[in-house]
Amino acid sequence: MKYCSDTWFILKLFEKDIKALNLLNEVKYGKSSLIVPIVVFAESIRKLLERGIPQTNVDQFFNSMELSNKINFLIVDKNIAKEAAKISLSNDLSLMDSFVAASCKLSDSNLLLAADSDYKHLIKKNYIKLHSW
Repeated sequence: MKYCSDTWFILKLFEKDIKALNLLNEVKYGKSSLIVPIVVFAESIRKLLERGIPQTNVDQFFNSMELSNKINFLIVDKNIAKEAAKISLSNDLSLMDSFVAASCKLSDSNLLLAADSDYKHLIKKNYIKLHSW
């Protein structure tokens, strides 16, 4: 299984949510992999810092994720940017969520780990599949 993470999943991991940790273990020790779009990385840092989490704790959290060769941070390229712009325009979706959806689709991920109802139009169109709890 190839997962793509929205900010929601990263925050769940940071909070040590048991379901998120189990999924992370599936990635680390099983056959699954995880894509973290770089925009999710940036938004997660912002949200954690807004919560008053020290920068060193945030850095340690992401450094531990980067140690796994099954977790990849996906850099936005022109193809993802163009796809995100189209998605945003045609689905009345924020550009941030459009970048995540485009990253999920263009990285051939099977499931987007998100709890955002804004993706409902893309789910109905079978553009992405969502997994949340």
